[in-house]
Amino acid sequence: MDQYQQLVEAALQTVDEVFPWDLEEEIETTSSLILLDIREAHEFEMMHIKNSLHVPRGVLEGACVWNYDDTVPELAKARNQNIIVICRSGNRSALAAQTMQLMGFENVRSLKMGIKGWNDNDIEMVDANQQIVDIDKADKWLNMAVSADKLQP
Repeated sequence: MDQYQQLVEAALQTVDEVFPWDLEEEIETTSSLILLDIREAHEFEMMHIKNSLHVPRGVLEGACVWNYDDTVPELAKARNQNIIVICRSGNRSALAAQTMQLMGFENVRSLKMGIKGWNDNDIEMVDANQQIVDIDKADKWLNMAVSADKLQP
């Protein structure tokens, strides 16, 4: 196991995960739920769960507290609120949720399998224009192989 996966596994010792199909049901029944998508802007614009709040991972800590340029008031005042952190595969979201726990957020969970799992379960997503994303096109993009130049020799 590489160092990145070790970090994720360590985070999952304290971070609870929610399966996509359970989150779909929770969205229908919980009005105060915050869906926090921490992916990069181009990923979010391509596809995301409807009504998600977008805060890229790189500015998360500043977004979670008051008095910073990155402050997102909806997030800064949500210490006790039910928050689901979302990324592509469930790794970055686990690390981000752990960080939020360290910052005092009491009810933060990670979407297990991320947007990939959401799409694999044929649950609707939208793009930046709020248009429904074609599941097959999303699947193709989400499951691209790692390019050869990024593989260990």
